[in-house]
Amino acid sequence: MALVARILMAVTGALMLAYMVMICSLVIIGEYAEVWDLADFPPQDFPPSSLGIALGLFFAGVFLAGILTTFWQSHLLLKLGREHLFRALARRLRLCGGGLAMMWVGLYAFMNVVPLAMSMGRVAPEHMETQWAPFEIDTVFLVLAVVMVALSETLTRAAEIEDENNQFL
Repeated sequence: MALVARILMAVTGALMLAYMVMICSLVIIGEYAEVWDLADFPPQDFPPSSLGIALGLFFAGVFLAGILTTFWQSHLLLKLGREHLFRALARRLRLCGGGLAMMWVGLYAFMNVVPLAMSMGRVAPEHMETQWAPFEIDTVFLVLAVVMVALSETLTRAAEIEDENNQFL
């Protein structure tokens, strides 16, 4: 099962990296119709705002960094095996939670803030169909991040108790 998880993480990470490269390539070659489509706008005759493109690339990078951090820490968690060192588990879970939180921030901003920044003063108001929904399905990433951080705190406390018990033995 660990092998399947690692394969899925590698494939997903590679696909997300390829998606990021594709977005950067579209911006570099000036194919803005596809960039508008990514933001759910109809194709426009002019390029999106530079601020929108910069924010889009930044938040796509934040999302990519979050997913790669989460996957790497998950790989290291699977690698711990049967040793179950409380401190190592706590550290990995805390970093996994941080990666998931980065994923949520990057994805949320990419889907909600970037389209607004791309269209600033450039898209007719009747074509702007932006929606703000703070609790969508991707909020699961944030909930899991909080749970992982809470578990890491519990494991840190377990490590302290283990150290106290080892002193008596």
